[in-house]
Amino acid sequence: MNSFRRPAAAMCALGLGGLVAAGPAFADDINLGDSAPTAITGLAWDEGAGEVILTDDKGSITAWSTSGDDERDVTFSGSVESVQALSMFDGMLYIGDIGDEAAARDFVTVFRVGPQEGTTNYRAWDFSYPEGPQDAKALAVSGKGRVYVVTGGDDPGIYRAGLNPSRTDVNELVRSADAPQGVTDAVFLDDGSTLMLRTATGVDLVDAFTWEVTASTTYVDAPADESITTFGERRMLVGGASPLRDEPLPDGRTTATPVPTTSPSPSQSADATDSPETTATATAEPGSSQTPTVSRRGTILALVAAGVVAVLAGVAVFVVRR
Repeated sequence: MNSFRRPAAAMCALGLGGLVAAGPAFADDINLGDSAPTAITGLAWDEGAGEVILTDDKGSITAWSTSGDDERDVTFSGSVESVQALSMFDGMLYIGDIGDEAAARDFVTVFRVGPQEGTTNYRAWDFSYPEGPQDAKALAVSGKGRVYVVTGGDDPGIYRAGLNPSRTDVNELVRSADAPQGVTDAVFLDDGSTLMLRTATGVDLVDAFTWEVTASTTYVDAPADESITTFGERRMLVGGASPLRDEPLPDGRTTATPVPTTSPSPSQSADATDSPETTATATAEPGSSQTPTVSRRGTILALVAAGVVAVLAGVAVFVVRR
């Protein structure tokens, strides 16, 4: 029930006169220079080091300091096929070698390295899907250290790993929920249980207990193939190439017009179809054994509620003036 009320309260706070909030204010872009990858497939923010970490699909990882023009390479000796995502958790960098457009890989791999400069030691875990090979562009690590992978294709889903996956055997992922179409990146917010998704149409904040969309920003003419990460207090970095956009996190239901930083590429696709609107039962841990759908019912109820309140307010003013 709380997941329905929060969006409604946010909408009422924005004012009774409109059903959709105004577009968010953008800060300056983050320009990474000419040596940045022309197609960024993964993005992470290292709060402690003050660095933006990014990768291309070959696993060429670079850390950029936001305090200056410093850049450095992060390398490891693991063999990769298609790196599509990065995630920071507990001071460690998770690297998602999860791309599989041909649906031909028996398993995909997640690496964990220290983000320090130079060649670093790593740990790796292999994962498979219960339905067989799938292509994925998004990886996120929850507040408990659980790995989540978001797949694409005709039946996109959010999958979770066990809390202590094996490093010697292939670990089968468990489907937690149906995903929106066209997810190209994901990251957990600082609360550890709100999952932020870069979808085909914009950015969704999802309660990973209920799989309800609690807030969203819809982009006008949404750019394709973008990565996303948190970026300090209530902000995010978004983009597929330099410069990256510094934007506020979704708050309520907003619409924004970003300036595209990259054009669509054959390696990633975006489908603008919204997900079915069904809900799931809350559980004690993000990701249940059921397979609910990430639902926008919370934000839709908020819009309806705001509309009703606006009508009632208008009636009250009319009566008082009489």
